[in-house]
Amino acid sequence: MSWTLVDMGMAYRKAKLDLYYTTSPSVTAIADYEANLEANLRALRKRINGKSADWVKEPDFLGGYVYLPTTVKVVTRSEDDDELMVSAPADLWRQIRDRMATEAPTNRPTAEFRLTAKCSIDLHVLSTLWMMKVGHKFDDSLTVSAYGNRLRRQANGGLNELSLGSFSPYMAPFRTWRDEGLSSMRKALSEDKRIVAITADVSSFYHELDPRFMQDSAFVSGVLGLELTGPEEKLNGLFIEAIRAWAALTPLRRGLPVGLPASAVIANMALIELDRAMEREVVPLYYGRYVDDIMLVMENGKGFSTPTELWNWLFSRSNGRLTRDSGETEGVRYSAPYLGDSRILFANNKNKIFLLHGVSGRVMVESIARQIHQRASEWRSLPNLPEHATAVATEMVTATQIDGEGADNLRKTDSLTMRRAGFALQLRDLEAYERDLEPEAWREHRLAFYEAFLEHVLVLPNFFELAAYLTRVIRLATACKDFEKLAEIVLAVTDVIESVRSDCHVHVKSKPTRELQTSMVLRKWSGYVRESIYEAVVSAFPSLLSPSEVIRWDAAVASLDPLTVGHFRLDVDALMVGHDRLFAHDLAYSPLRFAFLPPEIVRGLASVPTDLPQVPISLMPLVVRRGLKSIIGWIGLQMIPIGLAFPTRPFSLAELFIVAPRPFALDSQKEISGAMLALRGFSLVSRLPYLDGPTNPSLVLQSQDPSSMKRIALGSWKTTDGSWVASVMRHVDPDQDRYRRLNTLINEAISQSGEIDYLILPELAIPANWFMRIAQKLQAKGISLIAGVEYLHYGDGGIRNQVWAALGHDGLGFPSMTIYRQDKQRLALHEEQQLHRLAGLTLDPTSIEQPLTVIDHGGFSFAILVCSELTNIDYRAQLRGRIDALFVPEWNRDTTTFEALIESAALDIHAYIVQCNDREYGDSRIRAPYRDAWKRDIVKIKGGVRDYIVTGDIDVGSLRQFQSSYRSPDGPFKPVPDGFFMAPGRRSLPARD
Repeated sequence: MSWTLVDMGMAYRKAKLDLYYTTSPSVTAIADYEANLEANLRALRKRINGKSADWVKEPDFLGGYVYLPTTVKVVTRSEDDDELMVSAPADLWRQIRDRMATEAPTNRPTAEFRLTAKCSIDLHVLSTLWMMKVGHKFDDSLTVSAYGNRLRRQANGGLNELSLGSFSPYMAPFRTWRDEGLSSMRKALSEDKRIVAITADVSSFYHELDPRFMQDSAFVSGVLGLELTGPEEKLNGLFIEAIRAWAALTPLRRGLPVGLPASAVIANMALIELDRAMEREVVPLYYGRYVDDIMLVMENGKGFSTPTELWNWLFSRSNGRLTRDSGETEGVRYSAPYLGDSRILFANNKNKIFLLHGVSGRVMVESIARQIHQRASEWRSLPNLPEHATAVATEMVTATQIDGEGADNLRKTDSLTMRRAGFALQLRDLEAYERDLEPEAWREHRLAFYEAFLEHVLVLPNFFELAAYLTRVIRLATACKDFEKLAEIVLAVTDVIESVRSDCHVHVKSKPTRELQTSMVLRKWSGYVRESIYEAVVSAFPSLLSPSEVIRWDAAVASLDPLTVGHFRLDVDALMVGHDRLFAHDLAYSPLRFAFLPPEIVRGLASVPTDLPQVPISLMPLVVRRGLKSIIGWIGLQMIPIGLAFPTRPFSLAELFIVAPRPFALDSQKEISGAMLALRGFSLVSRLPYLDGPTNPSLVLQSQDPSSMKRIALGSWKTTDGSWVASVMRHVDPDQDRYRRLNTLINEAISQSGEIDYLILPELAIPANWFMRIAQKLQAKGISLIAGVEYLHYGDGGIRNQVWAALGHDGLGFPSMTIYRQDKQRLALHEEQQLHRLAGLTLDPTSIEQPLTVIDHGGFSFAILVCSELTNIDYRAQLRGRIDALFVPEWNRDTTTFEALIESAALDIHAYIVQCNDREYGDSRIRAPYRDAWKRDIVKIKGGVRDYIVTGDIDVGSLRQFQSSYRSPDGPFKPVPDGFFMAPGRRSLPARD
């Protein structure tokens, strides 16, 4: 048996995405490899299937390594440090440096680095092929206690070879590991038990492991019970020998490559017998391991009162695997006969033991849980653009300060992780502003951020803690054409490097200082930083520049030191060519798929490159080729671009429903399902949303929400006349506060204590390019969004007035989102006059049947009419009996006329009417056909000086039960009107009087 070219292609596909999301990817190296992808993979396949194994030790195959900063350690502190507060980080650094030098000439801060792999693409492909063909068998031997870095699998437990990326997403298993530990503590404490909780992690885990145990039969066969075939054993040997050869080329001479994803599988296996011992011998209330982070919770039945007592008891239950380490570093050592030269040490300074009971124990656990909830809420929320730019600098100081943040994990004893999380949260917000807003709309906020970044981050020691975010800031500044500030940032980074060179000792983790070549460490680090900055600039460089912007760019480049620029070409033409190349390979700042989404959804993207490189079809299995061919047919291409076949950020299911021309047609089900299988490896477990019936169709969406009570949130939201005119004239929105107001409103819905099922916003409420991001945030909380989007301009003088509905469903076996778009069929009289007077525009709807489409959303049937369409008596008549509720987004000043329409519609359609009008005019309401007049307005709102939401519940089950009787019973609703016929699919068992 030999590995096929398709095996190589699918291994590369996973490897590309894994590498793209590591801490030190080289997008240029990926693009170079992909330029001759088939030839490169054929050559590697020939080597793997050949008889020789010496090639795995060749330096060109292995690649190299870089040094990445971790922290700067200050050796001494002055007694005045707690009394004197210095606001400027640069001044504080100089003060520390000078004081240490005064105390002793050789006494200097220590800049600590971590050796990180920069493997060749060939080695990444080999390691991913190993995970797909051999490593998954090792991974399958792990118990459920191992949460982190688990390979992606199908529902039946088999490896998912079609999925993008090798591993399950990071966040979900991490939260499960953490939350289940806390839950076990809560439960035990609520039962008035005394418990002990231990948290620990391994020091320099990857650097201290010897991977030879993965070839040791005592481990593979004896411990795991695995029997590898001949080809599998050969592939396993090639991979492990390559890992050892790479380590031999580094100054450490040992360890696993940090940054090579497959290293995580080996690291997990090294601790498998620790997992088994904890589960079988200790039998705790909870044990979980996230890679090298361990959490153990057990009853304190032995009455442990000191760490020594506890550890001695655990040593006795570990089958000799845990012992007290007798080396220089105090701690607990884990060992096994097959681990050879590996050194797995849980250092004392990282081990924490908590003795918990009673009220004090519950208070501590609840405090941690509250911090977790608060941080999770911040990440779930939409970015909130401050009203004043000065607030951006304040947020930066808060995010980078040492004190003031609580821990969201038992293991955290300092706030470094929290500071990183705070800064990452602020940076995420800024990146969202860049996607959603025109650069001029938030220029002052950006400039304030850059100034704060220069002062508080690009200075020692702060830079070492936040260096991983530098390239994201570089990409942001480049994409927004802030070229002057970009040059300042690059110069400041150069100053930081020089400051390390002149002011600090250098230390590499797991490397004795006496053997260290400081100049080599700094040379490799500075070279890596320059290369990363250059790639970040290329990936985000604008595709179009005005003559004045070209002059500004040239001036910014001229201000840089020639040594900083190095051999990189920074002329505009070269950067644009480089950017287009990365974009074509889905390696640029903006994903390639954006080029194929409707222009109203994506802001500021230039035209699609006409010469996209094609994928060699010999590298893909038939099922992938079929799915991709469906997609290129939808987007108007003849051949499959390599960036879509090997994507880093593929289409989502919701986006496929947008690009597919007839997404809900029954004959499109197979195509969309095949496209998702090809793109993401997701198999269909039930039906995707589909249109049922040739005339007056129903859009059917599967949903697991069985509740007959639906909670509706009405958004009292104001769109100014100026925003409306700007939308008509295709000008920049003059309401610069609109974005902040909208995000605040959506965050209010997300943070509601009661679960909202639907949020409805008025007609023409939001720009189309804001809709998807808002909908995704709401969907994460199980909220479906129905909102009018601004006019969409088509052709010469044509517009569309649409309402979009983002509806949750679970056709893939997990929560997903579908976008349904419905056109307004006729303009209101005043609306038509204004559009013609201002811009000569006319309505150009895409479909004439949509207002009669009934949406069956998990058993809840509703329809949408846009504002003046409510006055169409034919629409109302044809919907009667088919719907539980009618949603009516409006921008309507004639509230008196519509008040009568809403009140009569609730009775003659005999359904709930959900009307959402612009806040300027109000009268948004949920109207019900109740018998008692005082109950009919479930919600009715008008006025206010700020945007807000109000929620109301509608009882769908009760309405259906009432309507299912042959003769209407006595309440709670008004009798059904004459001629009422109930759709069979809505019928339920009526109640007995």
